[in-house]
Amino acid sequence: MGSVEKRGKNSWRISTQVKISGRWQWVRATLHMAPDLQEDTQRRDAMRELRKLEARLAGELDETPTLRQWAEEWLTRHLDPDASPVTVSNYRYLLDSRILPVLGNLPLPDLTPARLTDWLHNLRKDPRKTTRLPDEKLKRPRRQAEAAALAAPSAAARPLSAKTALLYYGCMKTMLAAAVRLGKLEYNPMDRVQRPKKRKKKTVSLPEDEIITLLQLILTEAQQPLRLAVFLAMLCSLRLGEVGALKYSAVNWDAGTITVSRALKYTPATGSFIEAPKTDAGDRVITLPPTMLRILRDAMWDDVMEAQDYPDTWQGDQFIVHSRHGARVNKDTPSKWFRKFADAHGFQGVTFHDLRHIHASFLLQHHIDLQSVSVRMGHADPSVTLRVYADALPARDQEAAAAMDALLISSGAIPPEDLPVDPDV
Repeated sequence: MGSVEKRGKNSWRISTQVKISGRWQWVRATLHMAPDLQEDTQRRDAMRELRKLEARLAGELDETPTLRQWAEEWLTRHLDPDASPVTVSNYRYLLDSRILPVLGNLPLPDLTPARLTDWLHNLRKDPRKTTRLPDEKLKRPRRQAEAAALAAPSAAARPLSAKTALLYYGCMKTMLAAAVRLGKLEYNPMDRVQRPKKRKKKTVSLPEDEIITLLQLILTEAQQPLRLAVFLAMLCSLRLGEVGALKYSAVNWDAGTITVSRALKYTPATGSFIEAPKTDAGDRVITLPPTMLRILRDAMWDDVMEAQDYPDTWQGDQFIVHSRHGARVNKDTPSKWFRKFADAHGFQGVTFHDLRHIHASFLLQHHIDLQSVSVRMGHADPSVTLRVYADALPARDQEAAAAMDALLISSGAIPPEDLPVDPDV
């Protein structure tokens, strides 16, 4: 007969005996519970884990799939058939990186809230992985200043961010929810694991004079592919993948619009490929600024002329943003172009994706209605736009306060400050 003992705050120990070589020996395990669970709930979870421990020692759980087995079945058979290859690739990376190496050999019933809480707690201490190539794999050696910066103590690997921990949390919760639906688990243990909390990152918004300065720099100092990529992102609210997939055939020159219906994506297994946007809302028609339409027309004719002048080397297929000789760019190339340009011209830290944030914030600050901004951004719901860009609405809040002030003054109870007040009244 096993026992459950409370050892400390959110800490429990389960014990049972097993007969080995004719002698009874104790088997014990310490459990750490999520701090937001009531003590009664923690005790019930500890009792459930004790029963599973006893069943495992008795050999009754041999037929239960391990997490590794279930993960492969889930990815190949039960994940949403409409899931993007990018989504599948991201899930597989999360599993192979920090989930299966730690939990993969455990039977599904052993994935208790206490054990998963421990796993998530230790996960937050893991150092971040870097995609930086070692020196011996570089085509050109790093500059001395860059190498010294990377070797500095401040450049040591930091622990995982809450944002990254949330990705692992979400992967586990989604995968185990599918196991519950198919009867492989009684309940989803991740429902009782405290969700990592991350601070909301403030969206990037530049003052109008800085936006104008950035546009002037792009116009005068950036090469045409980067110039077009920045304009499509900042003036038309396109995402990085949408920029890479866009062709001149998507432009309606008479109506002055552009149709966004494809996105350039990448996975290590498939390489680059083009497919529909992630959501139906991403498939949209955007009205172009008239000057942007002229810039696109000039760029298209430049490509036509180069294709005629250099037919042997031209590789173009009408992509608006392309690399040398018209070839399609890699997915992240415009982002890398812009990051170097921004850092070199006084806009350190501003990323290519921030250009979309600048677009939305600028429109909201100029009183463009939320629904119109949401459509341009390709958001499935205006509430998403409002949640992300609420900070871009200070003028509206001031107008609301002014309206309430006028209402109060109209009541006659309090005179406005600019009117003389009779002290004898």
